Amino acid sequence: MASLTVRVDPVAVLRKIRGSKDPDPAQAVVLAELAGADGIAMQLRRDRKYLRERDMYILKELIRTRMALELPPVDALLDKALEVRPSSVTFVSDHADSDTPVSGIDFAAAPVDFGEITARFRGAGIVTCFLIEPEADIVKGAAKAGASSVLINCREFSDSRTIDQAQEALDRIDRAAQTAVKSGLGVRAGGGLSYKNIESLLELGNIEEFVVGHAITARALMVGFNQAVLDLLHIMRTTGAPR
Repeated sequence: MASLTVRVDPVAVLRKIRGSKDPDPAQAVVLAELAGADGIAMQLRRDRKYLRERDMYILKELIRTRMALELPPVDALLDKALEVRPSSVTFVSDHADSDTPVSGIDFAAAPVDFGEITARFRGAGIVTCFLIEPEADIVKGAAKAGASSVLINCREFSDSRTIDQAQEALDRIDRAAQTAVKSGLGVRAGGGLSYKNIESLLELGNIEEFVVGHAITARALMVGFNQAVLDLLHIMRTTGAPR
């Protein structure tokens, strides 16, 4: 059965908008885990715009499941991650001076020795992952760089406006996931996932972990954070199950 990792970044975004201490990502972590979440994800940007280093240390002590930290491969952040020692680290390409969402790693263009970086984290007992676009060649690049898993960016599928567009994007995700499995990599999926579109991804049968943030936080405004997590877990546990 696929696992659910709850991203708490959207809670920090709301806190930033208000400019106060609330809502607190730490409270979201407690509620998510009580509801049955299998892990907690968070992203540390180089500009520390939403989640701050203080949050990272607090959440590390608070999380009882798995802590998944996302960050760009910047020396200062890599050192912080090695100090905090999360369960896993996902490397992303960020855009330090804008609100543009993070994008996948381009192994052909990135001036970074990812093999050396993954070796450092592997030596510290930390699972390494790369956010990637759903392309077989990029999956192979992640495997060559020493990754343990890949986080497939599903944004194109999530933003599709027609059935044909959605099916084409879903097929790309499926092919990338199959390549990852053949390469011995774990497969995660994230990027615009919702209560309505996650079933199609679950039915592929080759994604072992889903990372969801905005959809849960948005639903939580109506039903509460723990119930929002429970509702998504119910969908995940019943999709494809015998009726």
